[in-house]
Parts: sequence; structure tokens; C-alpha cells
Amino acid sequence: MNMANRYNPKKYWTKHLEENFSLSGVGFTQFGDSYNDWMYKMKGKILERVISKYKVDAPSAKILDIGCGSGFYVDFWQQKGARVLTGLDITAKSAGELTNRYPKFSFYEADITSPTLIRELPLKLGGFDIITAFDVLFHVVDDDKFEQAIRNIGMLCSKSEFIFITDIFPHKMPYIIFHQKSRILKDYIQILSKNNIEIVGRLPVHYLLNAPLDISNGLLQKILLYFWWGRAVSIIERKTHLLGPLFFGLDLIFTRIYQESPSTEMIICRPKK
Repeated sequence: MNMANRYNPKKYWTKHLEENFSLSGVGFTQFGDSYNDWMYKMKGKILERVISKYKVDAPSAKILDIGCGSGFYVDFWQQKGARVLTGLDITAKSAGELTNRYPKFSFYEADITSPTLIRELPLKLGGFDIITAFDVLFHVVDDDKFEQAIRNIGMLCSKSEFIFITDIFPHKMPYIIFHQKSRILKDYIQILSKNNIEIVGRLPVHYLLNAPLDISNGLLQKILLYFWWGRAVSIIERKTHLLGPLFFGLDLIFTRIYQESPSTEMIICRPKK
């Protein structure tokens, strides 16, 4: 039985969000609320840089948030003055909670990998100016479903606007575990291009706040993940709550200095003209 058959994303994320509808529920549960707050604060800082650089006018944009989870990015866009936002999540828990919390926006329980998505929901072809898929697509471990997700995103995005995606984008080896498949950057580019989407920018999101997964040496990667990330960081953070703010400060600096990261990055895409 392969990984795609064992992993049921709807059941997996429903369980997580019903047990803990918070940033910890969609982030690193074992690190605690404080660490996840710092990690998402960093994600928000990067998104602020991006919308400033690409001159995104949130109040006039039609925004689609794929995998809206516990609502971090919904809150972000609301604070930026967004008037039209649609959120999709594979769980009924997310769609229900966010509908109650943000009644002026629209939320749907939906799977971005569904080939009938656009027929099932009131989603207009080319109807969104900004589409975000933050820490979502690497949870699509089936390759056919992944490509269908990209196809759906391409069909939904306005021809002149932007798609923001975060992933690890490893250079040489994909990172694959039970519920995650981070495909290499070359494969991402190929699938995006096949669906008439091009990458116009790429920048780091995390250096230290997330695991260093883009390491070509498999043994070194395993050592770092097991002893550093899985043991040292987890234990120190749970006992002291000091690593979150420390890593946040360093990530702020490193993401200004360096153009690539061994961890989470964001690609800025748009439909080919």
C-alpha cells in the first residue's frame, strides 16, 4: 500500500482541527502555542513584504485562500482591508468556524484537488486576483491530485494577477513522509508551466523557524532532522519558550540577506500572458 492510499487528508486535518482549532492545530503541535505564534508572525512579515513589492491592493482584490485552516491568513487579509475573500478548506470544521468568525467572507468545505471543483462551487473561471496556497500543496501526496490542484488554481486566477505558494521547493531530492511530499523545484516549474503558470519571484520564508529539509546530503538531513529539529529544538522550546522569539529575530535578518533557504520558501506566480 503506498503513502497516498494510507493518508486521508480530510480525516487527518479534521482530527487536528477538531482537537485544536488554533495555529498549533495547523502548525507544530508538539512545540506549543508560543512557538507557532512566532512562526506565523514570520509568515505574515514575509507576506507583507510580498504584497508591498508586487503592489497588491487588498481592498480591491478578489482573494482566494486555499487551505484556510484556523484563519490566520483570513485575519491577515481582513486587517489589510480586503472586502472580497473566499476560503476553501478540506474540513467542515474550518469552513464552519470561519463562517461564524468572518461573516462578510465566504467559506466552503472543498478539496482543491477535485476535478469537479469549479462545477460544484460558485467559483468563477478567472475570478480571483490573488490566490494563496500556503503550506497546503505539499500535503497533496498523490501526484495526479497535485497536478489537478495546480490546474484548478490556474483556471481560477485572473490572467493579470498573482498566485502565492509556500513549500520547501528542494533542489535535488523530494522530501516525503506520511502526510507530506515536497516536490523538487524543477518538477514544480514543469507542472506550473504545463498549466500556463510561470514563477515571477521566489523568496525565503523561514531559515530556523521551520525544519531544514532542502539538504542534498541524505545522511546530514536525517541527522539534523532527528537530533536538532526533532530533539533539541522541541525539548528546549517546550521547557523555555525562548527559541521562538530567537529564531524569529534571526529569520527576519536572514530573509533580508539571503535569496534562498534550506527551509520554507514562497514562489510568486502568475498566469502566462
